[in-house]
Formats: sequence, C-alpha cells, structure tokens
Amino acid sequence: MIAVVDKPLTAKPVVARPPMPREHGAWGILLIPFATAAGVAGVWNLPVMLLLVSILSFYIARTSWLKQNYRWTAILLAGSAACTVPLLLVWKLWWLAAFGVVAAPMAFRKTERSVAMQLLAVGGLTLTAQAAWYAATGKLDYRLWLLNALYFAGGVFYVKMHIATAIARKPTGRLPVVIYYGALAGILAWWPVGLAFAPVIVRAFVGAARVSPVLRIKRLGWTEVAHSIVFAVSLVALTRWEDHL
Repeated sequence: MIAVVDKPLTAKPVVARPPMPREHGAWGILLIPFATAAGVAGVWNLPVMLLLVSILSFYIARTSWLKQNYRWTAILLAGSAACTVPLLLVWKLWWLAAFGVVAAPMAFRKTERSVAMQLLAVGGLTLTAQAAWYAATGKLDYRLWLLNALYFAGGVFYVKMHIATAIARKPTGRLPVVIYYGALAGILAWWPVGLAFAPVIVRAFVGAARVSPVLRIKRLGWTEVAHSIVFAVSLVALTRWEDHL
C-alpha cells in the first residue's frame, strides 16, 4: 500500500497594507502646504479632515499604481472618491474637482529627475495649500500656494547643487541657486511674509559658498525637513499677523 503524504499548500502572501511612498521629500511638499493653509485659516473642520484623507489616499494610490498593485490602487482611489464626493455635493466645493483635474495627470507619472519636471511636480503637490484653504474658508486665494511653491522650488535647485557637486567631485550647480535665491530675496523683501524665507535664503548662500563633494544625503534630508518646519511655522505666524494688521 502506497502512503500518500499531503503537501501543505503554500498560500500566496496577502498584502496587509499598501506600498507606501518612499520619496520622503515629496511627503513634505504635499503636507506642509496643507498644514500652512489650515494653520493660517485657523480651521480644522470636517471638510478639511475629509480633504486630507482624500489627498493621502490618492497619493498612496499613486505608489500602488506604479508598483502594479492594482488591488490597493482601486481601494485607495475608492476611499479618496468617498471623501471627495461629500465635499462636492454637500459643501459645494466644486473647485476641488478642478484642482484634481490638474493634479491627477501628474500624479500617476513616474518620478523624473529633470529640473523642469521636478518644478512641475512641486507646483502640483503644493496645490494642497490652495485646496486646504478653499475647504477651510470656501474662498480661493493663491498666496499660500505661491509662497509654498516658491519655497519648495528653491529646494530643487539646492539639492541638485549638492548632488551635481558630489558627482563632479568639484563645486558645481551653484549659479542657479545664487540666481534663484537672490531673485527671491529681492522679490520678497518688501513683503513682511517674506521673512519666513530668511533662514532658507541664508542657508542657500552659505551652502553655495561651502558646498562639498562629500554628499551626506541623510544630513541634507533632515536639514531640509528642519528648514521646512521652520518655514511653515513662520509662514503661519507672519501671515496671521499681517492679516490682522
């Protein structure tokens, strides 16, 4: 008699959570503008919370899509839509649909390293400031979007300078940084809110003068995070002060 041994079936692993975006800088570009808008408005109500969940779901869905995890892509997009529909139908925030139309085509593209495409991505991600302000107040105001876009666009040039210098093994890429931040200082000098940029403008000129071929990527990343937090807090405080003058 032949003994038959049942081999245990190996079940396919079930993905318990969606793949998360690993572009840490993009998280800041997405969320800091949102936080500055909510902070300046001084509002944290249901529309703002629904919008935040919708944005996060949509952003994480992008990573699922790029990793071809279509199950989580569908779940997350459904969650994003479920949060967006009440904003449109109940609170009549129809401009959010327009922001989505602008941002969606860029969101599902693969990350590109050219300066032009990174600046375009900054412009799209920082639309969260405009969307959050609109959800909080029911009004449109381009100021916070513009200020956040200008801030994070500078970061593109600054980080590119460090990477280019590390590759070339000699200082390079400093001219775009000096030109950009010099122009930014001149444009914002007359505006009290421009003081929020002062630390990062000083950082840019000092960094351009001392740029080293030795790339300490983690330290550079955490320094950028720290400057972004200082910028956000300063922008909220200065904008609220200016609006109450």
